[in-house]
Amino acid sequence: MIESSSSPPAAVGRPTLRAPVAIGLALLLILIFVALLFPWDSLARRLTFELERASGSRITIGEIGPSWTARGPVLRARDVRIEHPAFDRVAVHALEIAPRLSSSWLSGAPALRIWADSELGLVDGVVELGSESGFVGAVSGVVIEKLPLRLEASGVGLSGELSARADVRLDPSGVLTGRVDFTSDSLVVQSDQLPLAIPFTRAVGAIEVLESGATRIDAVSLEGEVLRGEIQGEIGLAHRSVAPPIDLEARVQVVAPMLRRLAPDAGFALDREGRTSIHVQGPLDRPRIEPLAAGRRR
Repeated sequence: MIESSSSPPAAVGRPTLRAPVAIGLALLLILIFVALLFPWDSLARRLTFELERASGSRITIGEIGPSWTARGPVLRARDVRIEHPAFDRVAVHALEIAPRLSSSWLSGAPALRIWADSELGLVDGVVELGSESGFVGAVSGVVIEKLPLRLEASGVGLSGELSARADVRLDPSGVLTGRVDFTSDSLVVQSDQLPLAIPFTRAVGAIEVLESGATRIDAVSLEGEVLRGEIQGEIGLAHRSVAPPIDLEARVQVVAPMLRRLAPDAGFALDREGRTSIHVQGPLDRPRIEPLAAGRRR
């Protein structure tokens, strides 16, 4: 008997989609749902309410709606203005918000990815809303003069730009806590206690905002053609009309020859390299400056 080598005819049935095509169509349907059916208006109202509640600001939005971007579907807002007693009014030129997949949504604390181009700088991070709001992300091109640093009564002024990585939270009572790591290539410090403004070509540091409202300077390293040094310590909380109390330790190298000549008359004993270590304590506008004991370190 001779057996046929031909295969039996394939069963005729419904046509099927290949797996890649099916996955692509599924993703397309999901994106259409997100863009068209996601409750963007509710999200915008919730975000505005939470940000106003958390920051004590008044937020107005001129134009808002869903949009497609390289980052996917987002809620895009334009002509956003934030009014707050600490910095009067800040314009946000562009704001994009996208829901971030997170289990926090199940507990009533939605997580949102935010991109913002504002007068203060560029913001890129994640905001988590809830009983305790939080932000984790990066800010860049921050104009230091526009920050609410509450230095009006201290005779101290800061200017320049900085970039930072922040991880901060705001509890229901309005207390801000967290950590900020920053860098700046253009920091300038002015003070009634200094004979001239001090520019720094590099400033790197980390600060922590404590539950008490005080600011702990974990470590700040400064480099410049006038001064170099390291600072650590705490800056206390005070009303903006009062200079805050400080308790700082600094290790300084005076680079500029003119300041080296003036140092002895100001009561600073420098070594041959222009270095000294000092303890600065009291109100920021009239601090007590004392030599730091050798080997002392917080």
